[in-house]
Amino acid sequence: MTRPAWIKGWYALVGAVCLVIVGLTLLILVNVMPEGSDVAGTVDFYARHNTLLRGVSAFLALLFLAGAIWSGAFIGTLWAADTSRNRVYTWTAIFSEVLVLGLFFVEAGLFAGTVLLSGNSPDSVIHALHVCVLVSAALLGPVWVPFAVAALLISRRSGLFPGWLNTLCVVVVVIDLCTLTGVFTLSGPLNGENGLIGALAGVLSPVVWVGGVVAWEVVEWAQYRADSTN
Repeated sequence: MTRPAWIKGWYALVGAVCLVIVGLTLLILVNVMPEGSDVAGTVDFYARHNTLLRGVSAFLALLFLAGAIWSGAFIGTLWAADTSRNRVYTWTAIFSEVLVLGLFFVEAGLFAGTVLLSGNSPDSVIHALHVCVLVSAALLGPVWVPFAVAALLISRRSGLFPGWLNTLCVVVVVIDLCTLTGVFTLSGPLNGENGLIGALAGVLSPVVWVGGVVAWEVVEWAQYRADSTN
């Protein structure tokens, strides 16, 4: 398989995986997740899917670990390419990412606590914790905007990313800003619990960003290995 052929195949594979994740998320939002204002539906959701949700809690812990390692490696790439004075763009990305990972960690802990309290606490407590977790998640998007903007600026100055990945940075910023709608309402398409705009954007942004960057990183690594052996 020639190099261009496998690159196209790899990008197609990553794109397909991302589409599957987004599609599954859409199905869950439409058919499973309760609306933010639905107290009874929220309580039933945690009771009905409690075992599965415990597994999700454990998965989020492992995801946080992997995310921290990958984020550190990617920031190292930005640092090496950053030509701004005092590497201000990379420092912006670092602080943005620390805030995102910290907030994500707190949300994961609150979610795990909500799952364990299901059936052992009043309905109002379960509903309140559920809303707190997902409304907090709505803040992740805007907090991540400086990271994406910093990566774009570094790339534009140094030529780090290909053109399509620069465009993807802009798309991610737009999606991240859409998550902010989740702080304004508990119902309708803008809510952060099961809204097709507020909630879906919270999943779409990291899937698009991580998928795009990982696809690019693998191609860069493969080309580096190929060049070093020639």
